Amino acid sequence: MFDIPFNIKKIDYYLMSRKITTVISFKIESTFEEWVKISDSKEAYLRNSAFDIKPLFRGFSKDNPKKVICIHQAPEGNIQKFVQANREWIKSHKVDFSST
Repeated sequence: MFDIPFNIKKIDYYLMSRKITTVISFKIESTFEEWVKISDSKEAYLRNSAFDIKPLFRGFSKDNPKKVICIHQAPEGNIQKFVQANREWIKSHKVDFSST
């Protein structure tokens, strides 16, 4: 019936990890603009990439510009792994962990 050749790719679903969208809010000690420079840095990109984290959104509260919200997408458990592996680096950028 069809003379067009085509390939069917087999997808191994058990190898695919589930992506989770995570909303995180926390306080920063610096200005939002200073924090964004760090968040946009090549180093931050490489650290996120190592854990397959995709930033989707970031912003701050209009009532309190030191309260930041971030939305990320990553395989299940990778945000926690990222924070554990990069705790000191995150703290060095004036992120208040106690407010998370």
